[in-house]
Amino acid sequence: MPVYQQFVKQILNPLDLWRSGDYAEIRYLKEFERTQFLPPDELRELVWQRLHHIIDTAYRRIPYYKSVFDRAGLVPSDIKTDTDMLSVQILEKRDVQANLQTMLDPEFPKNRLIFDKTGGSTGTPVNYYYSIERKWARQAAMLRHDRWAGYDVGQRFASLWGAARDMPAPSWKQKIKSLIFPKTLQLNSIRMTPELMLEFNKQLKRYRPPVILAYANALALFAAFLKQQGVSVYRPKGIITSAEVLTPEDRKLIEETFGAPVFNRLGCREFSVIASECEHHNGMHLMAEGLYIELIRGSRLAETDETGEIIVTDLLNEAMPMIRYRLGDTASWVAGTCSCGRSLPRINNVAGRVTDFIVGMDNRLCSGVALATFIVSKRPSFGQIQIIQEEYGKILYRVGCGQNKPLQQHDLEFLREQTELYLGKGITIDYEYVDSIPHEASGKFIFSKSTVARKIFQ
Repeated sequence: MPVYQQFVKQILNPLDLWRSGDYAEIRYLKEFERTQFLPPDELRELVWQRLHHIIDTAYRRIPYYKSVFDRAGLVPSDIKTDTDMLSVQILEKRDVQANLQTMLDPEFPKNRLIFDKTGGSTGTPVNYYYSIERKWARQAAMLRHDRWAGYDVGQRFASLWGAARDMPAPSWKQKIKSLIFPKTLQLNSIRMTPELMLEFNKQLKRYRPPVILAYANALALFAAFLKQQGVSVYRPKGIITSAEVLTPEDRKLIEETFGAPVFNRLGCREFSVIASECEHHNGMHLMAEGLYIELIRGSRLAETDETGEIIVTDLLNEAMPMIRYRLGDTASWVAGTCSCGRSLPRINNVAGRVTDFIVGMDNRLCSGVALATFIVSKRPSFGQIQIIQEEYGKILYRVGCGQNKPLQQHDLEFLREQTELYLGKGITIDYEYVDSIPHEASGKFIFSKSTVARKIFQ
């Protein structure tokens, strides 16, 4: 490890965490580095200790869960096995929307709460809270999984991302920090023009980050563009893909283009990293010390060779417990142990998080995830919306009204204004009102569908 990187990792980063009050992140990181190699029985015991604790805490202190358990005729001590968990009501996104305040611990210090919300890529934005303690654990979990791909504190980093809230806000503190810590090289997936993609490729070759983090679909399109242009491409040590489904075809394209292994990852705003590939790329290891994961098929647990819906219980967020939360994705279990030596359970065949890019008026590419975050999630009155693009220069907003009225004029004006901001002036916008928007056969709601983006690079 270069001397300066070692200095940043061992001295500057701990000092910065201490200054910001986040020093407990280091404690969690040490714990997670140790527990990933626990014997399977010991890991399972740890998970169940934390599961029992969060269920008991929720029942005693959270009005929403007291009501859920009482209606089902359950008490926490009834939960002794994986099958017993099926008796607990699944938490839907709409449940969180409707019961946000009663899901909070009324005695939890308000100054130790962090407010956040999902981007709405499933068509249903969700507001929620987590504790500062949970923030530290999330950051530590992310770093542990980043290390599997070859990144560590003090190294350069590059990302092809679209969520502005994940990008440091400009400030004098951030400017000073960027002089001390290696900066992150970024290409915003909201606006991927040919000129910006070529420039980003040049910057990658100059900056030489060991790892690139990217939306799976965005990086596949970037790789296809570079291949079409016939330019020389920077080769990192590893690539982390997330936020969207990585198809076998896209993995092959990315790895061939960049000459680096892809470490695929499942994560979400509500829980941060859920599962990641290790260096053996045989399924994704769960972040099991912080999350209890179920794969279900209807009213039963999925077998090893079956695909099931992913149901998540956060084991470490006591401020606002999320118990049996329906993620909206599907996966299957990987049997046996991984040759990497980690006992963390594994899943594969993750499906459902497919968002296509929408093509703007100047051939810019804007990811569906970004459009969900910066347009749909801004207006709760939108309800469920899907974007369809089957022709260049034209998009269709499919609006699921249900029992609600069609969008009001001010909503339509906001949609048009924001659409033109991200996709360019002159784009034709149509609307279609339906009772509801069906999910895919996989069970996932797809926010955007486009047949146009791929044609650009064919």
